[in-house]
Amino acid sequence: MNLSRPGCRSHVTVVLLAGVLVHACGGGAPDLVRRPVSPPPTVLITDVSIFDAKSGTRVPSSDVLVVGDRIAKIAGVGAVVAPAGAQIISGTGATLLPGLIDMHGHVSNASGPAWESETPDADRNMRAYLYCGVTTVLDPADMATAAFSRRTEVAAGELLGPRIFAAGPMVTAPGGHPVPVIENLAPWWIRWYLIPRFTRQVDSPEAARAAVDEIADLGPDVIKLSVDRVPTQAPRIRREVLAAAVDEAKKRGVRAVAHIGTTEDAIDAADAGIAAWMHGVYKERIADEQISQLAAYHIPMVPTMTVFESYASLGEGPRQATALERQTVRADVLDSFYPLPETDTAKFFRPYFELLRSQRQAWRDNVRRLRAAGVTILAGSDTQSGVFPGAGLHRELRLLTEAGLTPADALRAATYDAAGFLANGAEPDFGIIAEGKRADLLLVEGDPTTDLDALARIRAVLTGGVPLERQAISTN
Repeated sequence: MNLSRPGCRSHVTVVLLAGVLVHACGGGAPDLVRRPVSPPPTVLITDVSIFDAKSGTRVPSSDVLVVGDRIAKIAGVGAVVAPAGAQIISGTGATLLPGLIDMHGHVSNASGPAWESETPDADRNMRAYLYCGVTTVLDPADMATAAFSRRTEVAAGELLGPRIFAAGPMVTAPGGHPVPVIENLAPWWIRWYLIPRFTRQVDSPEAARAAVDEIADLGPDVIKLSVDRVPTQAPRIRREVLAAAVDEAKKRGVRAVAHIGTTEDAIDAADAGIAAWMHGVYKERIADEQISQLAAYHIPMVPTMTVFESYASLGEGPRQATALERQTVRADVLDSFYPLPETDTAKFFRPYFELLRSQRQAWRDNVRRLRAAGVTILAGSDTQSGVFPGAGLHRELRLLTEAGLTPADALRAATYDAAGFLANGAEPDFGIIAEGKRADLLLVEGDPTTDLDALARIRAVLTGGVPLERQAISTN
């Protein structure tokens, strides 16, 4: 193991304490993506249809010139002359989209079965995101200070990964989510290290303000507050504590986002002044009369249906892997989710899984009705057990179409609308294809605005104007 690799540095302390160096940054699997040794100074994509993320339409027959990390020129086919040394990529029969944005992408989570106690590999996760065309990630909960050092290393080009927006530790009630999850999934000898770095447990408005101040000093892009009960018997943050945390975040110039699960959670978080609902109302069907109430808050929602669908399907049969999952995840990992073992961890979470199974149609229906009422839907996967980095966002987009969005609407939720939230009122320089914008780009075969499966038929991924070299684990 090479401890000098950038992907290892931010997690070396955890790995050493855990005594499991063998899995920290390695394995013999392909790298998935590499930056070319000599990146071209310019790239010309010819005869390509462009997905206009703002309008949700597909514009045919264009040439796109990329110079450095920016889109320099968009013109009709043949109108752009390739400069000397340019790499030319044919776009015939393909669609060029902005790089996808995962609005709930945990960079350092493991995605294998929870009962396997897999050691996370953030470096590999980031390359999996890029392989699947995800060039920007909002990581809404991670350890301090690893989340912020990783963000800096990616921005400086020292680490290959998607552009990261980071929240750092999650503010929660004493014993609230995610504390029970860590206590039941992490080995006993590492829990003491993980819990105080992943969470700030607060039991009063004063403690909430102090925790928010501490996190704000680290430079988060948002601050994450846990309102949901996971599992269902877990403690829940009190309203006055929640309100104090949001108020303090506003004073520090940082927006707060809230992990919710019920209609009550959504209303309490909105009344406190949060900027986005992370997860939808997934534990119950929202009463018809409360749809307009929630829409009136004008708060965007990141439903993350794919994570709930993943847990709801545990034990129902062998996992049906997608093409991108087979290309980025070892076959033995994909096959290890079934059958569900009779472990203490599985028994502990079984009531939660059963609740999810009973509400499958409810959370789809909630998204459909909220969007019809005007709620902005943003795409996020919630990368964790059963939700794989990059491939999970593709699953989420499919579920969004099952909840009533058109393929073009789902794509906008993972591009233009997501970028608008992350830009926080400013004009985003990503999430849309236009001259002068950042060249984070995804080229796919076919037309994903009418056939969402085309999104997985990736011809090229560019990050910062550099076409990445992609290598799948398997092509089956």
